Amino acid sequence: CKHWQSVALHRKKQHIKSCHKQIPMLIIPTIDVRGSVVLPMVGWLACVDENLVVTLLNPFTGRTISLPPVPKSTWRSTLTYRCDYYINKVVLSADPSFLPNDYEVLVIYDGYGKQIAHFKSGDDAWTSIDQVIGFDGVIYYKGQFLGVSLGGSVFSMNVSRDQTTKPQVSLLVPMDPGTDNKTYLVQSSKGDLLLVRKFKRVFKLFCAHGERPQWVEIESIGNEALFLGTNQSMCVSALEFPGCQSNSMYFIDDCVDVECHKPKGPHDMGIFNLENRSMGTHYCLDRSQKHMPPAIWILPSMV
Repeated sequence: CKHWQSVALHRKKQHIKSCHKQIPMLIIPTIDVRGSVVLPMVGWLACVDENLVVTLLNPFTGRTISLPPVPKSTWRSTLTYRCDYYINKVVLSADPSFLPNDYEVLVIYDGYGKQIAHFKSGDDAWTSIDQVIGFDGVIYYKGQFLGVSLGGSVFSMNVSRDQTTKPQVSLLVPMDPGTDNKTYLVQSSKGDLLLVRKFKRVFKLFCAHGERPQWVEIESIGNEALFLGTNQSMCVSALEFPGCQSNSMYFIDDCVDVECHKPKGPHDMGIFNLENRSMGTHYCLDRSQKHMPPAIWILPSMV
């Protein structure tokens, strides 16, 4: 029945929106499981084993989804493969709990972000996307995957449902290179696309009618609170969560030097307030936790 199908789809979309109106949870590893790596997404974790097989895990329901092995790099020796840090980021287009037959996955890998692969629900293998840019972050925003380079330029991943059309990477928003060594893409609670440079500068994507999109630096994010992480960053309205600091950025494991490529480092956490430019803490690791894999943000999904 088309009518009931429409009603069910509407309720599913409303449920998705309500599930995302939650504050991110901080997961602190207590057991060091070697030979695997866990990357956070909204409501899901991406677990990668030594054979680069990706398994999506919902830690709140126990549900798992097995994906094919990620392709190996075409330019790196097989002796350098370590799943601990070989796969940089895994991002979902939608929650598989709600759209089990209509979700996509994008993975950035090879340890330096120079390899990208795309997967659609129902596919038998990943589709490699040719590019030589090297991405620092990726986000699914308004129906497309966007990647940000270390310098802050944003590129779109043009992936077609048509199997005969080859995926392409194209420049969407240029940015003058800076001295920062970490960039984040995050969608605000109002739907704006924000770019954060090393917690010190925040830019909002501005697009005038008929003109090319450009980044505009902003001094404040108002009542928003950003949760920045190595895999996926999130944003909530601090007004909806007592105790959450507005106009602030909660960060974990910022990549500050070459040690970030090691499985055990770094372990810096804190809160940066944009208004007074001060630093604070939100969680302090005890001595035993400092030798565990990095902590991660995740949004609960109970479906």
